[in-house]
Amino acid sequence: MEMLIIVCSSTMQEAFFEKAGISSYTRIPEVVGAGRGGGTRLNDEIWPGVNSLYLVCLPTEPAAALKTWAREYRRDENREGFKVFSLAVQEII
Repeated sequence: MEMLIIVCSSTMQEAFFEKAGISSYTRIPEVVGAGRGGGTRLNDEIWPGVNSLYLVCLPTEPAAALKTWAREYRRDENREGFKVFSLAVQEII
């Protein structure tokens, strides 16, 4: 099992989950921050906009499929910010 932490532009919908067949996730609708590849979004006058954060716990194969999709998506220079962090799941209680 893997816990995927996905940070993406809030303008993106959950369509990437539908493509990967994922129906269970937790969404934090408004997060702010700065990073390479996604720019700065602080929801203020200087750095407008917000990101969304998703937590998704998946078995190995669906996690691999979503990460493959993310790699392909990030190759396009004209894209919204989208980053995936992967953590090993030790236990679910």
